[in-house]
Amino acid sequence: MSAEQTAARPRVVARRTRPRGQPSVGDALLPYLRLVRAPAVFSALGDPLAGLLLDDERLEVGRAARLSAASALIYLAGMALNDFADREEDARERPDRPIPSGAVSPRAAALVGGSLLLAGTLAAWRGGARWTGPALAAAVVAYDFQLKHSSTLGPIAMGACRSLSLMMGVEASGRDSNRRGVEGALLLGAYVAGLTLVARGETGAARTKELQTGAGLAAAALLATAIRGGPSSLPWAAATGALAGPALARALRDPGPKTVGPAVGALIRAIPALDGAIAGASAPRPALVLVSLLALTRWGRTLIPIT
Repeated sequence: MSAEQTAARPRVVARRTRPRGQPSVGDALLPYLRLVRAPAVFSALGDPLAGLLLDDERLEVGRAARLSAASALIYLAGMALNDFADREEDARERPDRPIPSGAVSPRAAALVGGSLLLAGTLAAWRGGARWTGPALAAAVVAYDFQLKHSSTLGPIAMGACRSLSLMMGVEASGRDSNRRGVEGALLLGAYVAGLTLVARGETGAARTKELQTGAGLAAAALLATAIRGGPSSLPWAAATGALAGPALARALRDPGPKTVGPAVGALIRAIPALDGAIAGASAPRPALVLVSLLALTRWGRTLIPIT
């Protein structure tokens, strides 16, 4: 046989096959990604960036990365600890979630949540958020285990968590008493408090008054952000409205889990655009980062539900 014929012969490559019934790495990780609502984390990465960008559109890459990582880790911790705290309620009402379905044990969920919380707090400390980072971690724990059960304190506490996420950037930049930073944090907090009120109708018959109040609060926060930020904020504010408005309008017209759930998801996915509006991000690099976060948040929803 010639060399050409030998080279032309198809090679038989031995393939390693996984034993039947043995899950792949992806299959094993999926319940944990569902536990922490992984795609939603992209909505949190922009909060400290907005705080850093309020008065200076130059980003120090190392500090920005540490603070975004801190926000992401604490956010993921909050999701895991939320499901740990709700495991008995979920067993009755949402048995398909990772803990009640048996895909993730309560002990594993607590370990994941606690580890992420500690890692996020340390990352915030290293990034210069020495009081806002620990305060955010404490607020997340307080919300998950106690405050969310209050119809009044729950939305306020959730809004405070996102306000503190933005304030990490303000503190790290050395502007912890900056009026613009406090205003931006309050606007983001008001939007998220409104989102939380809307979300209360996600798993049951939506309470119309709560839904309308939440939608009004989120819309007012967006409008105030656009007015406060001026021309540099208007494109971002318009993008926020375009991303969240249609789904929210459908929920207001026909309240119920089938419309409220998508409205909550849309409001969450629009947060990177709101961060851009709060910061008035017009420099190319920060704008590109926030647009990328928008794209990643929207892409992630096709893999794992974020609400």
